[in-house]
Amino acid sequence: MAEKVSMIVFSGTDDKLIPVGVISQAAAALGYEVHVFFTGWAMFKLLKEPAPEIWPKEFEPMVPRLKEGMARMKAPSWKDMLKQAKQMGAKVYVCSMMAEAAGLKKEHFDPTLVDDVVGVTTFLENAKGGQVLFI
Repeated sequence: MAEKVSMIVFSGTDDKLIPVGVISQAAAALGYEVHVFFTGWAMFKLLKEPAPEIWPKEFEPMVPRLKEGMARMKAPSWKDMLKQAKQMGAKVYVCSMMAEAAGLKKEHFDPTLVDDVVGVTTFLENAKGGQVLFI
């Protein structure tokens, strides 16, 4: 049986989204079954017109250094890493309850990033038997 990793992504700050991309891509490359469930503030980053970059206040002075380093390394953005993970079989979902609360439907989300809008019970069934991370 293949390993499985599932992530619940709640935070919409970019410092938390970078690890989502890295972990998703690495797990998919290792052949893991990957499920990513965006809820809360994070789902706004998956819109066709996504929310702007947001960094925690305490990290703002370090952001330019991080961005320069990522550019120097030619590291892909978290979205590009997530897209690469999807190309390897990862599945990305948006929480139906939070989407409805915000007046959003599946067509509002970037189809290159989002597979479906589902309820938490669907996510939990998909995650069953694997490791679950909350980011």
